[in-house]
Amino acid sequence: MSSLLGCNHLSVRFLEDREPVLQEVTLHINQGEKVLILGPSGSGKSTILSVLAGIIPEHIEAYVSGEVIRRKGTGVLFQNPDTQFCMQHVDEEIAFSLENRKVPREEMDAIIFELLEKVGLTIEPHTPIANLSGGMKQRLALACLLALEPEVLFLDEPTAQLDPAGRKEVFEVMKDTAAGAGQTMIMVEHVLDGCIEWMDRVILFNKKGQIIADGAPAMVVKQYKAEMREAGIWLPQVFPYKWEDIIQNENHSRRRELIKAYERKRTMALEIKPDPILEVNNLTAAYLKENILENIELTVNKGEWIAVIGNNGAGKSTFLKLIAHLKKSQKGDICFHGKDLKKWKDRELYQHLGFVFQNPELQFITQTVFDEISFSGIQYQWEKAAIHKRTTELLQEFGLEPYKNKHPFTLSFGQKRRLSVATMLLLDQDILLLDEPTFGQDAKSSHDLLQVLEKRKKEGTSIIMVTHDMDIVDQYADKVVVLQQKNLVFADQPYSLFSNQELCKRLAIIPPIHYQLIADLKEAEDNQKQRVLSITT
Repeated sequence: MSSLLGCNHLSVRFLEDREPVLQEVTLHINQGEKVLILGPSGSGKSTILSVLAGIIPEHIEAYVSGEVIRRKGTGVLFQNPDTQFCMQHVDEEIAFSLENRKVPREEMDAIIFELLEKVGLTIEPHTPIANLSGGMKQRLALACLLALEPEVLFLDEPTAQLDPAGRKEVFEVMKDTAAGAGQTMIMVEHVLDGCIEWMDRVILFNKKGQIIADGAPAMVVKQYKAEMREAGIWLPQVFPYKWEDIIQNENHSRRRELIKAYERKRTMALEIKPDPILEVNNLTAAYLKENILENIELTVNKGEWIAVIGNNGAGKSTFLKLIAHLKKSQKGDICFHGKDLKKWKDRELYQHLGFVFQNPELQFITQTVFDEISFSGIQYQWEKAAIHKRTTELLQEFGLEPYKNKHPFTLSFGQKRRLSVATMLLLDQDILLLDEPTFGQDAKSSHDLLQVLEKRKKEGTSIIMVTHDMDIVDQYADKVVVLQQKNLVFADQPYSLFSNQELCKRLAIIPPIHYQLIADLKEAEDNQKQRVLSITT
């Protein structure tokens, strides 16, 4: 195979930074290779993609030194799909990509339908893009990229906004696409299960923007597990092992670990003292005269952690916005501290309730990270010394102190997400609403953030969190709420949901792997009994 693209002794420093984000990076990618790039948040993963794709320094200014080998005919899928849309409707956006390939107009409708089906976006083609959920937008962005038929695909965390079922489907699409003759793929991803198995190569960066490992996936995972864990990378749950071996071998170390995790959840006692802080009664919400949520009932107790899950487009973000008084309901009411939400004045309400958006940039209104966190304290006329002390504590707690004088929009996506959460923790609110707070975070940052929230919960703060991560639901939530087809279809302890395989299948939920193991072991045992029974009879 011939070398297709790469770089020699590449260093990149953004104009506002003192230190380079990439240092002396040399790598070469061959035609047809599938390469997975890993590293902690802020390690330059997105930067290396942007350089190889020709975005830096052509469209994003930066000091670049070293040699860069690029290729024409590339396509890029960004972390935030909104940044690459230029049309108003789904079919128009895909048609724009097809026009760049000079596809005849009369052939476009069939191709658009085929691409939407391929990425699992089952919607009317002329749907406004503004109506799509984050996950649906990510699928659309992928469809637009595939429409270009690029020789090289650059994918920057392409499944970050998808639920587990959607992630699995999209990885299958990418796997099929990657199997094409000569198709080169370079992907940054924070979830390895489902993609590392079919990659040819893994490149591991450290936090200084240097390559510390480059080789076959199994080799990198086995030999650099400690470095990957230190870098905050979500380690694959099965790879490099085979699931069949774990099922069949009673002494397999991974099998023992998973059974222990299951038993720990099964025997865990859960005691939430009934102490309602927020009550949702018969809530119905609509968009463009069509209901998105219907007759929702939920009670939130003081110090309770509730996880809200469901497929993309199920109304999870809408549900949080209703509680935060950012969207009006068609019917029903919400009582907060025994008072109808409609009777709260915004200034008073947001002293007691914090909301973290799915897109962190929607929250930012100041020029520096420090000012962004301290803003609420200024608005509520805190003493300057108290504001400075609490802001500094949060900067340290979220690993943002080195960036305190930077503009929020210049941060990496993971850093923006941490900042968006930190801004909501300056005030000691009674309830925190978080829309995908771990999205875009590496494992260490996610763990640290969740520990901060767990501490707040133990101090009496109630948490309602939308997430696609079932392991987080299993580990942290007291209650899990499932939204599906406009309705609240489940509200109980996570164990009650995940241990019920039939219910999970019906709701299209992929439970944490230890629950899957127990289900597969039971199925294997039942099959063995059936075979024995058939022999004896």
